[in-house]
Amino acid sequence: MSLLLLSSLDDSSAALVDSPQALRYSRMLMSLLPPGKVWRYVGSTLSDLFLGCADELERVEGRVDDLIEESDPRTATELLPEFERELGLVAAATITERRANIVARLIARQRFRPVDFRTALAGLLGQLPTDVVVIERSRAYAISVGDDREIYRFFVYRNPALPGTYFLASAQALVDKIKPSHTVGTVIESINFLADDPFSLTDRDLLGI
Repeated sequence: MSLLLLSSLDDSSAALVDSPQALRYSRMLMSLLPPGKVWRYVGSTLSDLFLGCADELERVEGRVDDLIEESDPRTATELLPEFERELGLVAAATITERRANIVARLIARQRFRPVDFRTALAGLLGQLPTDVVVIERSRAYAISVGDDREIYRFFVYRNPALPGTYFLASAQALVDKIKPSHTVGTVIESINFLADDPFSLTDRDLLGI
């Protein structure tokens, strides 16, 4: 890279840059130029050109970050109408409720049923599928505790009083693998542990019951 180009960008052209990120993009583009004295004669023109490109690259980067957020219905805002139109939902009053409705419909559509988890985990929990209990959070419960995120939480309960060899760590790993990405599933052995925080699942137990 020509030192003259760098100097030009750092001094006169840098004043035109809207943000440090755009300046970094411009320098990155200039670093791709081949070596040679010829670039000294067009340094100022190239600096302005790369600064213009850098502004657009920064804008695209920002929109890509937005797209990542919008692709998850738990954090979407702009694409909520698209999700609702695709799923045939009527928009609720608040963004939080709209997100919750979308996630609930997606789960139902993907058919992540309690029976699926019972069948998959029975061997690891040393129980018959009918003995594995899946505890799901309801919308009413989420309202009662004042946290809409609770509808994304569920528990797989193994009664420790029942006989059988079991592998809780492997069972938890399987739940983490097969559950929908927007949900939190936890394998537990107790539903009687009490704690001040009803949401953190201290000691991997169901709290606040």
